[in-house]
Amino acid sequence: MASMTKTKAGITMKELRLLAGALAASAVLVLPAANAAPVEDRQPNVIDGSPSAGVATPDQGDLDIVLRAVEAGNAEAMNILGVAYVVGTPVPRDYAKALFWFQKAIDGGSATAMNNFATMYLFGLGVPRNSAHAFRWLERSAASGNVHSMYSVAVMADEGFGTSRDPRLARAMFRKAAESGYAPAMVRVSDDYARGSGVRLDLVEAYAWLLVALEANTSEDLQMSLLSRMERLEARLAPTRRDAARVRATQLAAMMKGAPLSDRAANVI
Repeated sequence: MASMTKTKAGITMKELRLLAGALAASAVLVLPAANAAPVEDRQPNVIDGSPSAGVATPDQGDLDIVLRAVEAGNAEAMNILGVAYVVGTPVPRDYAKALFWFQKAIDGGSATAMNNFATMYLFGLGVPRNSAHAFRWLERSAASGNVHSMYSVAVMADEGFGTSRDPRLARAMFRKAAESGYAPAMVRVSDDYARGSGVRLDLVEAYAWLLVALEANTSEDLQMSLLSRMERLEARLAPTRRDAARVRATQLAAMMKGAPLSDRAANVI
């Protein structure tokens, strides 16, 4: 099995992913609300299943495993080490070292590290804030298959943040992220069909995307939002059309089979 493939350091990729879950910071780009604290006064949230939960602190043995993989040239381990320096556990927080290891991981082909490098520029962590530079790195990461970067590119193109406003690019990237199994992007695609925004008005398609998103490993807040949207659409759909939407949802799920139906990833900030 792929999860049992050994790296050059003699550990499995599954072990690296588990370590990433212990070391990682927030995966999802969320544009700051108007009344939020200044970006430079905040840190990216941490992952362990909920947006506000604290990161699980790994022990020294975990870090030793990552360091062995880094020494063996494993790019994803380099990315994890960079995340550790951003989070400040189990090593002291050091943005300069984080940037160094993200760049090394990028040189090794890590799309996740490209996403993280962009995030450093987006939030001004160790570098001056530069949304345009962040956008360019997110585009590179998205082109390399990182689903979170696809979503971030879509958000920024939609808002005209770091780039010229481009609704067509935004819709295309939301769709690509949705088809890659990213639940928040599925919600956006559903909303577009429900409103006829840039696409034909299609309530069956809108409802189908919500059904698929509901099956994803989503946060409680997103689940509540999905259920609310579904209730509003149900009031506009006859039972036979809801049945058609369930058939369509099955087709969409089959199309995305193998994609991680999740609104989070373990090893990105």
